[in-house]
Amino acid sequence: MFAAIVALGIPSGGIWPGARSHCEDGGCVWTMKPALLLEEDDRASVMASGDAERAFDAHVARPIVRLGLVGVDLVESGPFAMLLLGVGLALRRLGGRGEGTFARALPWLRRASIAAILWAIARPVSDSLMAMLLAPGTPSGARWQVSVDLVEVGTALMLAIAAYATVWALEAGVRTQQDLAEIV
Repeated sequence: MFAAIVALGIPSGGIWPGARSHCEDGGCVWTMKPALLLEEDDRASVMASGDAERAFDAHVARPIVRLGLVGVDLVESGPFAMLLLGVGLALRRLGGRGEGTFARALPWLRRASIAAILWAIARPVSDSLMAMLLAPGTPSGARWQVSVDLVEVGTALMLAIAAYATVWALEAGVRTQQDLAEIV
């Protein structure tokens, strides 16, 4: 269910770029502030003048940029949705009845661990794509930008690879157990 919610949320980046809520005593109001999608330096330069902010908002309003925002959200959220789907289906298999529930759950855990590896890599890719997509609307103009936080990526990648290795070891154990059962 959570995987479906994440998948349904992917187009929201293109429909409502920079959506935020502002709550006060009278209730909450949703507004779009595309400048919130920018990194701090670019956001400060865009919000420094009304003309720059209007030019940036016009850039983000272009259909090709909106479609690009959906693509960036897909790059970032797609592997996460697959991770949730794999874990959910593995848990469903584990909750089933009959023999071999563990063996039926392991392929889904393997797929989920592969999705976790892709998700670890997807974050810097989506950050870089977002920066390059939005840069033409900023005062500094279009540019190539690669954003990688090695600590964040390294930690996520190590955890994902550890999960994959664990599933691999469990699958090897199940295969060995099945081979022994055939021999005996």
